[in-house]
Amino acid sequence: MPEKIDAKYLKGLRFRGSEGKNVNEDGRTVIKYAPVERAMRVEDVLNWRDAGSAIVLVTTDGQKVTVSKTKEAKDEK
Repeated sequence: MPEKIDAKYLKGLRFRGSEGKNVNEDGRTVIKYAPVERAMRVEDVLNWRDAGSAIVLVTTDGQKVTVSKTKEAKDEK
């Protein structure tokens, strides 16, 4: 298990998934899925690596995201 990523690299990223809801349809219960979008959390990151001037993330919703480290450094000042 890789160490946890710093949450500052997740700023502005969105997690996209779906949420199931039980619905009665024609006398039986079925699950209907609706899209959900929220801010990305540390536990949403499956794996990450430091690629020099950027961080590459793989998330649980199937995204591969590259985040620039230089942009983050400018935001902190």
